[in-house]
Amino acid sequence: MARPRKFDTEAAIDAAMNTFWSKGYTATSTDDLAESTGMLRGSLYNAFGGKRQLFELALRRYREGGTAGSSPAPADLPPLELIRQLLLTGVDQTSTDHRGCLAVNTVTELALREPELAQLARQAFVPLEATLTTAVENGRLRGEIRADRTPQVLARQVMAGFHGLLLQAKAGFEPESLHATVDAIVEDLRA
Repeated sequence: MARPRKFDTEAAIDAAMNTFWSKGYTATSTDDLAESTGMLRGSLYNAFGGKRQLFELALRRYREGGTAGSSPAPADLPPLELIRQLLLTGVDQTSTDHRGCLAVNTVTELALREPELAQLARQAFVPLEATLTTAVENGRLRGEIRADRTPQVLARQVMAGFHGLLLQAKAGFEPESLHATVDAIVEDLRA
């Protein structure tokens, strides 16, 4: 008769996600994962199949948890302010904990060596792009956001700036300069 599992699978995935987020995929060892999850190495392999499989679960958890980039801003804000708050939240979180965005970190670290994992990480960008595209469309309806580029192009322009800001925040750039850059990105959207 098989013994029942004595661990919380969801808590173990969360712990692994935070370990990968803090250390990166390559630098995270099986011992690191065992320590953070409170599981023995053998139990990790039996439960999850290995480091790569656990990383895939962690990336999915990150994407599903809405932590891909920043916490959502209140939807009732005017479009330009919503975009500004999304950017500021991500910059401020990264300035505080220096982990950045797990998806950006993964793509940066693994794009050439592990393209399948990088592709999985890029899926975390989809909800942010959709939120930004909707905000741009709503801003156009209100006459607040420029109309010389498609909403998707403007959303991707904002995302490119945002991801660069997260890397700068992770590297320790002064929050005041990052906030000024956020304001410049938002100002560039204005009609």
